[in-house]
Amino acid sequence: MAARETGLARTVPLAALVLFGAMTGLGPFSMSVHLPGLPDMADDLRTSQPSIQLTMTACVVGIAVGQLIAGPISDAAGRRRPLLAAMALYAAASAGCALMWSVPALAALRCAQGMFAGFGMTIARAAIRDLAEGQRLVRLFARMAIISGLTPILAPNLGGALLAVTDWRGVFVVLALLGVVLAGASAVSIRESLPPARRVPLRPVATYRTYRTIAGDRSFLTAALVVGLAYGAMFSYVSSSSFVLTDAYGVSKTQFGLLFALNALGFMGGSQVGAALSARFGSLGALGRSLPTAALGSLLIMVGAATHLAALVIAALWFTVASIGMCMPVASAEAMRSQSANAGTASGLLGLIQFALGGLVGPIAGAFGSASALPLGATMCVLLCAACVLCARSASGSRATAATAATAATAATAATARPE
Repeated sequence: MAARETGLARTVPLAALVLFGAMTGLGPFSMSVHLPGLPDMADDLRTSQPSIQLTMTACVVGIAVGQLIAGPISDAAGRRRPLLAAMALYAAASAGCALMWSVPALAALRCAQGMFAGFGMTIARAAIRDLAEGQRLVRLFARMAIISGLTPILAPNLGGALLAVTDWRGVFVVLALLGVVLAGASAVSIRESLPPARRVPLRPVATYRTYRTIAGDRSFLTAALVVGLAYGAMFSYVSSSSFVLTDAYGVSKTQFGLLFALNALGFMGGSQVGAALSARFGSLGALGRSLPTAALGSLLIMVGAATHLAALVIAALWFTVASIGMCMPVASAEAMRSQSANAGTASGLLGLIQFALGGLVGPIAGAFGSASALPLGATMCVLLCAACVLCARSASGSRATAATAATAATAATAATARPE
């Protein structure tokens, strides 16, 4: 068995990689696919729009909490069994949402749905870390980003298409069927990646200490914060761009759908460029090139907004989103690089930081209205510049550490060569 598991750790079948990518995007997909149906949900449940939007918040909270819980569980029980159970429970929670007639009950099940989606997201990243390291890890994260990058294209359009033939309850039925498909496909295509010898017993005090140790790892924390800040910039774009482009620049819904799809393709292509940069310059070198590029793009959004050049705003948005795509898989791989012993727990903490930081700062741009792209560009610029500062400090620290190590090695060599 040990030999078989070691062999598994060297290969990632295409079917498994596709499933891992789908699960990485499952949380955001679950959040956004039902957005077109929110008004109908409010009418059907006889409640207000703010009240029905709480179900969205419940899903976000569930995703964050689920990732935090899933990590230690998968480090203790392995990846496969918790993953299969989570997908089955995701299907059950989604089916339950379709049957609810009260907002509190719907919110509770949306929280559960998000939590089990969070399990899938965390375990997918951890399994990839089990199976790869170094530049191969970066490449696999970048390939998963191609699949998860389809989420912003598919979710709103699929939600709208479903509402043309069914009601909001039917959307949740489709999500339940998706959970069943993912569970079945995972049972067939995904094998265990964490051998029993590498598993960590699940003890609350030990889990707390593990989280504290991981959070104290400077390289992990820096990379995780970069992921969170970049995701915050991306979330700002996703949540505000439709209002800004339609209200401030007269873009039609059809045109916006096309632009949104092009930007998502830019993100997916950027992830592959980021992997290539990492192979040539290393992870910090790739981040040192992609993050300033993204910050420059956000600055161009502000310039376009200030000069009322819609074409510049649209082009700069694509440039910025593609550049964010260059850095996020690289930063995620960098965060997981030194966490092979507790990959699940580290993956859960990475996901929590990403969603907590991104979810908190992302909506800031929307608070300033949609009359101009200036607030959106400014929000993205601040977040991306903060990520640049973190990356620069990390690179400086790495150079200082390398210089100290080289000096110590030279001194040791000289001492060894000195005659008695």
